[in-house]
Amino acid sequence: MTAVHPPVPTPATGATALLDLRAATDADEPFLRAVYAQARAEEVAAFGWPPAEVHAFLTIQFDAQRRHLRAAYPASVDAIVVVDGVPAGRLWVDRGAGAVTVIDLALLTAHRGAGTGGRLLRDLQADAAARGVPVRLRVLRTSRARHLYERLGFRPVPAADAHDDQQRLALRWMPPGPAEWTAAAGTPGRLAGLPALVVDCSVPLVQGPYERYGVHFLVPADAALGQGTYRVEHPAVGAVDVFVVPTAHTGDGLVLTATFVRGAGTIVGEPATLAPEAGSP
Repeated sequence: MTAVHPPVPTPATGATALLDLRAATDADEPFLRAVYAQARAEEVAAFGWPPAEVHAFLTIQFDAQRRHLRAAYPASVDAIVVVDGVPAGRLWVDRGAGAVTVIDLALLTAHRGAGTGGRLLRDLQADAAARGVPVRLRVLRTSRARHLYERLGFRPVPAADAHDDQQRLALRWMPPGPAEWTAAAGTPGRLAGLPALVVDCSVPLVQGPYERYGVHFLVPADAALGQGTYRVEHPAVGAVDVFVVPTAHTGDGLVLTATFVRGAGTIVGEPATLAPEAGSP
């Protein structure tokens, strides 16, 4: 199955690129080996080995890693990242009951820095938030990609839950709750691709085993947004798809309100037919 994503800008020209995912097949093995080799090129270069030894080492490592990860994540989906119809990388993900685990996310050198990795991660964050589960991954401590993960709200996993080693660090992104939305209050982000201000987060109202709270967003007054589900992107919360209702027009813009229900530390999605409570910031 192919998942089509909105276009993403390319860094050189500012033009847009069409981003797709398709399931990896046996025919993709040479490409996957090339992606793996490029992903580890900087690390392996430090060894000072001749090319033949590097090739042999990467071949053994690729085969061993694939066997281990397929056994560890039998229900995972290994996909080819396609940009403008051209294979550009790999996204291997396991959507387990308790977490979305990024087994591998790697792009060919020519496709890095174009926003593709960030777009893929934001989609995974939105999917995880809808299910109320975290996104987990491991990254080389020296990897430049670590900065991207941190910008998207990934944080080191507590030592008791981590499986770190001297080279790799376990990171985790948690679906936002009242604390994260409160931290975002008064700071800008984006909603449905438009500039948006997170105005505030209401004090949670406990209802049995759940707590209900609302978040208000301010978008430009001329925004043509009605009741519906839109993507929110903010440094404090990552990327989350939220159901909002227009609740007020002020001199500063249009106020949209979202209501969340959270139980036992997990966000439970509101039924589509249940409109969030109206309110004002």
